[in-house]
Amino acid sequence: MKSTAQIRVDANGPFDSDAALATLTAHTIPGLHRLNPDEAALTRRLTIHGDPHAVTVRLDPGGATVFTTTSDQTVHEEITTRVRHWFDLDTDLTPINAHLGSHPVFTEQVRLRPGVRITRFQAPFEAVMLTVLGQQVSLAAARRFAARLVAAYGTDLAEAGEVDGLGLFPTLSRLAAVPVEDLRAAIGLTGSRARTVHEVAVLFTETDGDLLPERSRLHAVHGIGPWTLDYLAIRAGTDPDAFPATDAVLRRMLAAADLDTASTANWNPYRSYAATRLWAQLL
Repeated sequence: MKSTAQIRVDANGPFDSDAALATLTAHTIPGLHRLNPDEAALTRRLTIHGDPHAVTVRLDPGGATVFTTTSDQTVHEEITTRVRHWFDLDTDLTPINAHLGSHPVFTEQVRLRPGVRITRFQAPFEAVMLTVLGQQVSLAAARRFAARLVAAYGTDLAEAGEVDGLGLFPTLSRLAAVPVEDLRAAIGLTGSRARTVHEVAVLFTETDGDLLPERSRLHAVHGIGPWTLDYLAIRAGTDPDAFPATDAVLRRMLAAADLDTASTANWNPYRSYAATRLWAQLL
């Protein structure tokens, strides 16, 4: 990507860029992202103030450097805000590490990897859609569903001269207008999951599309239950104390440590970071 500007976003303390890169790798979607693991860099397009902007985010132990095709300072400010949220760069990990590090399951990991932060989705609507597509399926299946969604309903920028193969995530208004049966056929979903996708899009048209809807409103959507709500609280919201207790990976990690769900109460009020550290042990 030809860059006209660089934006430096420093982390507030240590940053385990390897953990963040592993999360990005596990969730990279063809047609939406391009990952360069050798440079710890992800390229994609972001819609900012109504316009698409290509960005490459390169991670390092001190934070992130963003390469962008625009020199507009208002766009730079929004990119900086998103990157800070995306990679949890503003959080002071000192009290979190002190608390979690006092528990045997995390003591060694905190000592060796003090910079494990939450890697979030870059936008709420995209977060909910991709989480719904990933319910009760493998990461590989979730990526396939997401790639089909982007291919069928995303914005192809080739006509505007952008020929790198990356487009924009589908808009909420476009997905809200697609009949459930068309969604099912295009993405390869069950009828129930296609209904959830449709209802999520409709919900976002009724709320502030730039914000994660309230938990109660998300819970009212067909097919969204406690796992999805807690997962989104971690990877799309700012709740430091959510824990998706039914998550298959987390259950396996707890069992390996001879712990049960009740034991996670000892990690309050930082269970979101405990979950992130457990996930990071496998990525």
